[in-house]
Amino acid sequence: MTLVVVNQGEEDLLDAILAVNYTLRLHKNDVTDGLSAGQIEALTESDFTEADFTGYSSKALTGGSWTTTPGDPCVGVYVQQTFTSTADQSPQACYGYYVTRASDGALQWFEDFSSPLTIEFNGEGIAVTPRLTLADTGDA
Repeated sequence: MTLVVVNQGEEDLLDAILAVNYTLRLHKNDVTDGLSAGQIEALTESDFTEADFTGYSSKALTGGSWTTTPGDPCVGVYVQQTFTSTADQSPQACYGYYVTRASDGALQWFEDFSSPLTIEFNGEGIAVTPRLTLADTGDA
């Protein structure tokens, strides 16, 4: 027999996952370059080089502040977060964002941008809308 998680069960599970406090960070290295799918799955927080352009700081994501939408699949979305430069500086490419657990810094998930985004000038920013999708195998 095959396990089936119904839509309302997906939402309950996602709500439980998103009840934890997390930290949103940008990374400035291409962590997946040349890696196999198995190697990507084995990445940890130490594999990411956090952005450090002037004005950058990680963003706290408060547990329970996500909006979850049931469906096929279920999606959790956090309000958009913007990382803004406060000075002109040498260009810094950011490859994506990653989310760590606030309690211990452990990597939970990451998403690469479709192409690197570069910060160089005062006032430039990168906006990220953190999201997490929970789908059972029947949602393919």
